[in-house]
Amino acid sequence: MFRKKKELQENITKANIDILVSLLPMLLVAFFIYETTPLLVILSAVGASEAIDVIFSLIIQKNKGTLKDLSGITIGALTGLVLAPFTPLYVAAFAGAMATLFGKAVYRGTDKKIFNPVILGKLFVLTFFPAVLAPNSQAWTNSQVMKISGQNITGLTSFIIVDRGIIGELSIAAMVIGAIYLILRTKITWHIPVSFFVTIFFGYYIAAAYNINVVTTLGEIIFMGIFVLTDSFTTPRHGLGKVFFGFLAGLSTIIFWFLGINTESIIYSVLILNLFTRPINTIFKPNVFGVESVSFAEIIQGIGLAIIIVILVFAVSYLHTFGFVPYIVYIYVVYGIWRLYNNR
Repeated sequence: MFRKKKELQENITKANIDILVSLLPMLLVAFFIYETTPLLVILSAVGASEAIDVIFSLIIQKNKGTLKDLSGITIGALTGLVLAPFTPLYVAAFAGAMATLFGKAVYRGTDKKIFNPVILGKLFVLTFFPAVLAPNSQAWTNSQVMKISGQNITGLTSFIIVDRGIIGELSIAAMVIGAIYLILRTKITWHIPVSFFVTIFFGYYIAAAYNINVVTTLGEIIFMGIFVLTDSFTTPRHGLGKVFFGFLAGLSTIIFWFLGINTESIIYSVLILNLFTRPINTIFKPNVFGVESVSFAEIIQGIGLAIIIVILVFAVSYLHTFGFVPYIVYIYVVYGIWRLYNNR
């Protein structure tokens, strides 16, 4: 048992190192466009995330192994990258702290978490500091420190660099480089990103045909698909399950678009799908010979699960429309504090 736990920790550490390396191109692009400010946002999220990891995992829960896997740093870095380039540093620190506290520490470890910590970190910002990431917020751009002009970014240039969006999406080319690195290092597979992207692109086409205003950018979708949705412990383990997960994450996002929800569409979709990761693993698992095939019974179970997920999407959209989602977050905070108290 101890040996297996040690091997798991070593694998998590290696995966986190590779993830951090894959983020370097995006950090360089952010520095090129906005100098040090986006880097300070990310560092604030990382510092707060690691501090929470030390306080709750090491000091309170006495879990010494958790600091060795670098998950606090990785969670903080990814959380910083899903924020606006000029997010106030205290808000970035809040996001990183909440991501690790309620995404990891509350479950006593990286391998036990249920919800994606990065998504939780951004949801907490949208709940407690909604004006910071509003579309018209000053946190998104600052012409005084910007090294490039948006007027000069056209055509293929926009794939190399853009001047607006979350920090992680300022260069599609940088994201692709990071993705190639992670694939070569076998830290992610194509299943979730490809199924998610294909579904989303069809959604863009359908939304355009029905004159639905979609403000979710291509860059944000690519970043989320590559670096967030592929989280090892909050997404399915097997290929068919990953495809199912990516497809339904995309479908849920599209439904939210049609229901008038844009900013939170991917966030809600991922959190809903996280709840069904274990059932998906149970349904779409390889047979005794390791071959991934789908039986008629598994197809029926998958359809049933998909129907439940779509119903939840409509339920969450209803709660969002009437302003009830923050209260769900408050309830989760109380639940998290209760778990932390009992896990001390």
